[in-house]
Amino acid sequence: MTRALFLRRLFRNQRGAVAVWMALLIPLSLGVAGLVVDIGYAYICQRELQMSTDAAAMAAAAQLPTPSYAISAGTRFSASNGSLNGYPNLNTPLALTDVSTTVTPGCVSMAGLPQCAAGSVAANAVRVMQTTTVPTFFIKAMTIFGIKGAQSITLSAESTAVMRGAQRGPYNVALVLDTTASMQQSDGGSNCHGSKVQCAEQGAQILLAEFSPCLPGLSNCGTATNGNVNNAVDEVSLFTFPAQKAGTQVANDEACRSNTPNVIDYPDSTDYGTVAHSANPSMPSITTTDLNTLLSQYQVVPLSSNYRTSDTAYASGSYPLNPLTIAHSGVTASNPSIVNAVGGNSYFGGNGCTGMQAQGGVNTFFAGALFTAQEYLAASSRAQASNVIVLLSDGDANGGTMSSSSHKLNADGSYPSASYQCQQAIDVAAAVKAAGTQIYVVGYGVAGGGCSTDGSYDSHHRWQSSGLTACSTLRQIASDDSQFFVDTSSTRCSGAASVTMNGQTNTLSAIFKAIAGDLTHPHLVSNAIAFTASN
Repeated sequence: MTRALFLRRLFRNQRGAVAVWMALLIPLSLGVAGLVVDIGYAYICQRELQMSTDAAAMAAAAQLPTPSYAISAGTRFSASNGSLNGYPNLNTPLALTDVSTTVTPGCVSMAGLPQCAAGSVAANAVRVMQTTTVPTFFIKAMTIFGIKGAQSITLSAESTAVMRGAQRGPYNVALVLDTTASMQQSDGGSNCHGSKVQCAEQGAQILLAEFSPCLPGLSNCGTATNGNVNNAVDEVSLFTFPAQKAGTQVANDEACRSNTPNVIDYPDSTDYGTVAHSANPSMPSITTTDLNTLLSQYQVVPLSSNYRTSDTAYASGSYPLNPLTIAHSGVTASNPSIVNAVGGNSYFGGNGCTGMQAQGGVNTFFAGALFTAQEYLAASSRAQASNVIVLLSDGDANGGTMSSSSHKLNADGSYPSASYQCQQAIDVAAAVKAAGTQIYVVGYGVAGGGCSTDGSYDSHHRWQSSGLTACSTLRQIASDDSQFFVDTSSTRCSGAASVTMNGQTNTLSAIFKAIAGDLTHPHLVSNAIAFTASN
């Protein structure tokens, strides 16, 4: 065999070629597979890091405007080792370094937010940044083939959130104001210079100035039909107690007249159906006819969104509220005005209106007003809207005009009854809250003691009090202690939240401002927004 023939046979022989190619492709195949696995793992870790960063920013924003509280909450809800979102993937032993978290309170400029520039808050936003380093698994294993791969991947996430004040509802709000005789008294300057009912109405004006009548960004909410505009966001209804003679509220409370509606004795002239028992506080069943009877006695204005002309009116106008000239025939109004009923723009220095007045002559029994407000909200539910009741009272339920001999009353103290009137309010409130409605309570002029109807005589005819007081009753009506307030003129009530505005603590203006703020939501914003860290 010649040398040339041998070489030709050698080059034609393909045995072993596959093995050679496999030897060459194994590192490449492992590299591609490792890249997919490691990138997938890094993606999962990145998602966990971003979700925890968003959660930390939201938790921190909920604690603003106090920077130290925001930092504490942001850290607690972060992904750092030992925190509430400390995913195992992001911390040792799987990660090369624990998550590093930085929570920075600061200031942004956004419509609706309390502004740092005005000196009202120290911070209105927060920025959270988190970083960690996670290992690769397959890529770094390529070193056995002499290929240098990445040993780790550094991940980072950033989120910015703003405090409550810029995003709201939608809400259906029932505002329930006490107009019994005690509200005729002078406030004495603790909250305003006027009667207590006038001060309470000015608190209501603050709520209306803060609520959103229609969608943000609309320069005009448009024409209102029966008190409501298209694209309504927050609708507000006004209730009062004591109950009033049907057909007298609109003519006198909304039309800026000096006449007062005619009050009626408790209970209301209606059949309540199956009533709630104090041992099992569930809402009574009630017919539409009976509800309409109750509304004619307790409701001043139905749910309305015509209280401002736009969602930006408060920021752009000196007198933000929108009073209406009531054109009515008899006692009806085609476009009800809650603004007129709460005194116009008097809190803001604009034109006032007589509004609701404290009639006197009938003592406090607020279980009926709470019950009616809840039944109305339930019957008027809107998709995506949450129900809220805001109750202002001195808390001392003592509807002395209720006759225990009336066939409309229950003898066992369940609603409606002449006895255990504070407990009835607590029972009705429990059912309201169980139905998903939030209750904010404003104690105004609350005195020590109270609840004189709550108790019974023992076998020796000695009166045994239930131990309920005005303070404890109002506290139990509220959804929780953060939604229970008493003004500066009240006796000190255990559990009440404390709020300060413009250097004044627990004034009605500060309380109603706090309630309006609580009904907004902290939310995430773009990281591109101009952000200045607080000092």
